[in-house]
Amino acid sequence: MIQSKKLLSATVCILMVFAFVACENYLGGDTNNDPNRVFKDEIGLDALLPPILVSTGEAQFNIASTFSRYAQHITFPVEIAQQETQLNGAWTEIYLATLNNLDVMEEKANETGAANYLGITKVMQAMNLMLATNAWEDIPWSEAFQEDEFTPSYDSQEQIYSDVNTLLDEAITELQQSPTEFNQPGDDDIVYGGDISKWIKTAYALKARAAIHLTEKGAESAANEALTAVSNAYTANADDFQINYNGEADLNPWHTSAYLAAQTGNPAPVQADQLIDMMNGTTYPEDDPRLPIIADNGGAANYYGSESGNHGNNEDAPDNSSNTSFTADTYYSQANAPILLVTYAEMKFIEAEAAFLVENDGDEMATGASQQAYDAYLEGIRAHMDKIGVDASDWDDYLNEPTVDVGAANLTMELIMKEKFKALFLNPEVYNDYRRYDFDDQIFGELSLPANHNTELNGNWIQRAVYPNSELSRNEGEVGKVQKDIATPMWFYN
Repeated sequence: MIQSKKLLSATVCILMVFAFVACENYLGGDTNNDPNRVFKDEIGLDALLPPILVSTGEAQFNIASTFSRYAQHITFPVEIAQQETQLNGAWTEIYLATLNNLDVMEEKANETGAANYLGITKVMQAMNLMLATNAWEDIPWSEAFQEDEFTPSYDSQEQIYSDVNTLLDEAITELQQSPTEFNQPGDDDIVYGGDISKWIKTAYALKARAAIHLTEKGAESAANEALTAVSNAYTANADDFQINYNGEADLNPWHTSAYLAAQTGNPAPVQADQLIDMMNGTTYPEDDPRLPIIADNGGAANYYGSESGNHGNNEDAPDNSSNTSFTADTYYSQANAPILLVTYAEMKFIEAEAAFLVENDGDEMATGASQQAYDAYLEGIRAHMDKIGVDASDWDDYLNEPTVDVGAANLTMELIMKEKFKALFLNPEVYNDYRRYDFDDQIFGELSLPANHNTELNGNWIQRAVYPNSELSRNEGEVGKVQKDIATPMWFYN
């Protein structure tokens, strides 16, 4: 992974200037009197790519900040565990800072015959479209960046998933082309340093993710498509798609929002009891060696997570208070910790789930699976432990626990999802899993609605974000056609 302090500092300037240049239609702007027109025409592919990558990481962080509360990874003092959210920051990052710039990047890559840049463009379009559609369902895409189109229609989620697969297939084709001399990504590729083989793996990883999302549309067919894709995806943690921070000028956003916010007396998230109880021997008998790496408890004898919907409380604690927090040393809130967007561990859990479903004719409540499913389940655990720095002896001890090392004949979807829930801490994919399996507490151990549940939801889980007010004012007619109640399930799992 390549990280350049100078490059990322320049990224901010490029992003702020170019975003407004690229938004001359859907998001406003005067094409004929644009003082930045020359800058737009002259900017190169190597200058476009870094801010796109950074903004995608920020978009995922913004979504995770809310969806991780819904998924009961974290709680927050101003509790929105079952309140609607607009995800304004994510909408801005995806549309203003990323898809707009990708539209121009696609045009420039086509003009210059830069096949590898074009392939990267299509991977990033697919990644951002998946983030957006899983947050809001129907979204602007096919008309979003057309000339003189100020009120684009919204494409259905079904269409978006089809377009995502098309983009990824096209990306793979472009990435397999021989690079041109002056249009090969290098240091500007702050994720892979120009290693095109890893971009191809990422395209397949996203195809696997998109396929497994559609288990409710046909479990076996979705599983088989996921298995085909995952066989060409990541093979080690070194393949992970992550945005790195240097911990100096560039700080991990969880460091600022979780650790520094708490240090300065501002509202800050803490780890939820759903997560902590899965790791401290409460929900399951084994103690997880990742717990002290993920959460701090101030040196107390036990870990007590914060109750969802009742921040800071834990009725099992001696003083009824939670004691977990993010610090400068907990893995995900370190100043230089990466934002993990797509990982090898996730691919192994997708493989485990998919092979499980194929073996059991799509029955997620079955017991027992193929050796492939079981090996992928164990490898997913091992990969995540290695990623966050668990000692090899500790992960071996955990993997030898009889309640973990159950054998292929005793593997269940609950065990797969238990481990995926932990390995994808602070990743919105967990909430996609919740929704796909209808928040089933037989799959997600002891999952229940948060305390002080929103009475307007009548006992139902929240399913989606609402569209930002800025979008409603800009494109009210089209938004009105697709806006749904927050408890209404989305197409992909309904």
